[in-house]
Amino acid sequence: MKRYMDAMLKDVQKGVQENDTVPSEDHLNFIMTSDVFDHIVMHPEQSYGAFKEVAPTVTMEQVHATAKWMLGFIGYYGLAAAPPITAIVVCTPTQVYEEHSGKWVPFSITEQEIIELLLSVPDKTKEEALNQVDVPENLLSGEKLEKLLPPNPIDAMTAWRAASRKVDDVTGIVQIMLPNGARVNYACTPNESQGTMRILVPGGRSSDEPDELGSAMVGIRTISESGAVSDFSREQIELFAVSNLMSVHLDLNLEFSYIDANFTNTTGGLNAVLELLHLLFQEPRWEVPAFVRAQQAYKAQAYAVQKSLEQSTMDRLMRMMYADPRVSEALVEDLNKLTLAKVRRAVSGQLRPQDLEINLVADFEGRGHSKMQGVEGGLSTGKHREEGEHDIEEVELPEAAKQRRFLELDEALWKYLGLLPASETKQVNLDRPPQINKGEELSPEDRQRTAHLEDSDERAVANIGGGTPNRWGKGDQYHKEIMEKMQFSWDTPNNQLKDHPLYPSTCLLAMREVINSRLFSTVRDSLGLSYDCSFDLSMFDRLEAGWYSCTVSAHPSRIMEAVSAAKGVLQGVKKRPISELELSTARRTLLRRHETDLQSNEYWIGLLTHLQHDNPKDISCIRDTEMMLKALTWRDVQNAYLTLLTEPDQLFVSVSTAGPGSSFVSGGSAPTAVSTRALSEVMVD
Repeated sequence: MKRYMDAMLKDVQKGVQENDTVPSEDHLNFIMTSDVFDHIVMHPEQSYGAFKEVAPTVTMEQVHATAKWMLGFIGYYGLAAAPPITAIVVCTPTQVYEEHSGKWVPFSITEQEIIELLLSVPDKTKEEALNQVDVPENLLSGEKLEKLLPPNPIDAMTAWRAASRKVDDVTGIVQIMLPNGARVNYACTPNESQGTMRILVPGGRSSDEPDELGSAMVGIRTISESGAVSDFSREQIELFAVSNLMSVHLDLNLEFSYIDANFTNTTGGLNAVLELLHLLFQEPRWEVPAFVRAQQAYKAQAYAVQKSLEQSTMDRLMRMMYADPRVSEALVEDLNKLTLAKVRRAVSGQLRPQDLEINLVADFEGRGHSKMQGVEGGLSTGKHREEGEHDIEEVELPEAAKQRRFLELDEALWKYLGLLPASETKQVNLDRPPQINKGEELSPEDRQRTAHLEDSDERAVANIGGGTPNRWGKGDQYHKEIMEKMQFSWDTPNNQLKDHPLYPSTCLLAMREVINSRLFSTVRDSLGLSYDCSFDLSMFDRLEAGWYSCTVSAHPSRIMEAVSAAKGVLQGVKKRPISELELSTARRTLLRRHETDLQSNEYWIGLLTHLQHDNPKDISCIRDTEMMLKALTWRDVQNAYLTLLTEPDQLFVSVSTAGPGSSFVSGGSAPTAVSTRALSEVMVD
């Protein structure tokens, strides 16, 4: 109880610190919700004071009584002491897939079976229910750290810091190379009361070997499912995270595997995260039950994709565009071939300390803490003023205090991550970018797929896709061949920006906004064919590959008309060039979005990401964003459009309808203007 009371106190304190950066909309929602439930609306500082005053008066007996009052309906189920249950709602599929038989079989459940299940749950003794867990204050003992530290650690750290630390005077971004080869980028912003960290390693799903498809994602999920490191149990790690108000999440995409972490800016918050990450890289726990749960989770996802209208449509598009299965959803038969040894090998070849890129954003200077006035451990931010009161001026932190904080941060990174020994495991193969299919070599049926899903509601969605370059203007081998035939160049007449690394991505982003605007105004507003339509780009950083996708949602009877109209918009940019007015609108949208997003740690993490990776990105890509957007011309954006593969034999189309009638998947065009009630009568081989 004491542990959770402390965590709640830290959470309320965090609310005080965040008050300056909470959007007005969130404040308004909080006030309206409080008014609906007749709650007293208090300023976060008042809430903090009230909590500190009330918390000591709460007793264990009161907590027990409240728990019985709230949860007694299920805790005492079947006994006279249980209050009546209002309702038990169960939502299940009508069919489930049996792996051993390979068939879909009916699934049903009765009220009596639910009752019997609830009654079958065995009671626990008080000792079993409490199950006290020994929560560690630190994960790394002094002995473990001493073994890692070199002789004369202070001198070693000082010498390393002086040689490897670079600071950009304009943006304030700090770049460091750790002793083991890991790279660090961090920026100081007072945007949020908590810090954000993202650790990336190259690899991701694209590193899967042909006979081990899905191994990287199942391996990353296995570590998450285990939740344990070294000799600490999952429960100990969970409570350690609760006590320190931190979270760690592992995931991956096609290019990278990454670890996202949030931590408090208070004393010890960052150190707690770094201790956990140190053990995660040094002593991860690979457990068979965790592997089985991870494997089952992705199997369930594979089945769910086929039952989802939107996901199955996109998956069919990717399978048409790419013969490479790494870019599409994993199949159950591939997941069944995996073993714990295979997924461990796949992940170990990625999570190597020497390959880490560590990005951090937080209030490292302590600017938020310097505003503390009258609130113990928190901030006096946005406080309502009585008449005659004045704003409290922000206290300027002494330069010595700032430098001391930065020294402590660098020392923590050096100690917990920089001294991790380099892994001897062979790095996964990073030189296999996916290659898009050559559309001109495929039949029209192989470039278009239609499908129908049995459902109670009638709706339809379509995806149109084709090849594009990555963020830096480089595509796969087929894309390069097409560009050479076209004699394409990023160099437009009188272009002063062509040599800037941000130039291709800025042009592509502006083009995306223009095409989105044209799609919306034409397909939805003018023709009234679609409920919604959008256009997006993959914008890879590491892989020399990429695709665009146009999504159209419409009624089944009009979906093919909507697809034709969307194709017309995509291909019509050649005949109707982008205007200066369209670019001006796109520029305003991108500048406004950039200005707003700069207030979030997540966006800053994205700006820092890959800053020291082997690509064209450098500090100028962050510093010159606004300048590049303002300097773009319509010719730049029109030229960028030529990098999209939009010829009729380069387009891939996936169309799906939902409604009454048996499900099917076929190649070729679907009948135009036909309801799904009619489609259900069509016999498909």
